[in-house]
Amino acid sequence: MKKSLIAFLSLTVLMMIAACGNSSTESVANENENSSENTEEKILLKVGDSFPTTNDLSSEGIVFFMDKVEELTDGQVEFEYYPAEQVGKADSYLDLTLAKSIDIGYTSYSTDRLPLSEVATLPGAYNTAEEGSKIIWNLVQDFLMEEEYLKNGVRPLYAVAIPQYQLATAKSPITSLEDIKGKKVRVTGTMELAFDELGASPVFMPATEAYTAMERGTVDGLVFPFTSFKPYQIESLAKYSTKNANFGSFTVIYSINEEVYNDLPENVKEAMQKAGDEVVEHLSTFLDKKIDELIEEFSSDIEMYELSEEEVKEWDMALEPAWDAWAEDLDNRGFKGTETVERFRELRDELN
Repeated sequence: MKKSLIAFLSLTVLMMIAACGNSSTESVANENENSSENTEEKILLKVGDSFPTTNDLSSEGIVFFMDKVEELTDGQVEFEYYPAEQVGKADSYLDLTLAKSIDIGYTSYSTDRLPLSEVATLPGAYNTAEEGSKIIWNLVQDFLMEEEYLKNGVRPLYAVAIPQYQLATAKSPITSLEDIKGKKVRVTGTMELAFDELGASPVFMPATEAYTAMERGTVDGLVFPFTSFKPYQIESLAKYSTKNANFGSFTVIYSINEEVYNDLPENVKEAMQKAGDEVVEHLSTFLDKKIDELIEEFSSDIEMYELSEEEVKEWDMALEPAWDAWAEDLDNRGFKGTETVERFRELRDELN
């Protein structure tokens, strides 16, 4: 009996040891399998901006970018998109990105910390969106990336210069430089300097506040791109508009938190670089093609004034001092304003 009992207990112990060994092997195998799967785990990134989804800068810009990244990573990367100031005002997206409330934000309104990127917004900086976008995206990657963005904890994903802004008014047309003097005009970016030069009273405000300002008479006119008239309902208020002035423009830039970026797999980083390059080309050419269509469409309700060749030159000369004033102001504040202008003009000459 004792021998039988000892044999039974010994067999039981051996079976338990074997079972433990098998369990350990299975656990290691599962760990290895999970480790392999983790390299392909889903990545969810939050994106925020101030654009309504009807704006081409949303549908043909950041949405195009997100779709392209998802395509290039075979769905490994997914996005949650919060447009139309759902997570904050237009000027808050750099802070929201740095705080990781979102991973990618629309950082164009962060001129206090990212002022050098405004060089492309100076009057007469370029003739077409395609030209301007090539210049500013090259400048961002070759100079501003290190000089401005990484210092502030973000990395630009793409930069697109939109078509030249025009001056829209509700009560009287602007057909000469004399007409601009004394007018209160909504501006953005460096246009404040430009309209100072013209003797106007520039009022800086984001696009989201422009409609209300004109409706209430807070401003006499708005400097706005034709491509943004509909999204912000400007065409329902404006009665007059310039057609081919070079008042300056705006650069649409989206940036990702640098820490978030550094944690991404290399294939995702490569996909973002490729998607960013494609957005620059796609969105800028899209906007250029749309301008002529919009001018024709708006002409039925808005009186358009086309400057003669001589008038264009006269207006451009009147606005030229804005470049020096912009560069000098930044130099005095410790930024490389003059060097940025020189690099921008060199790139422009190379492309032309």
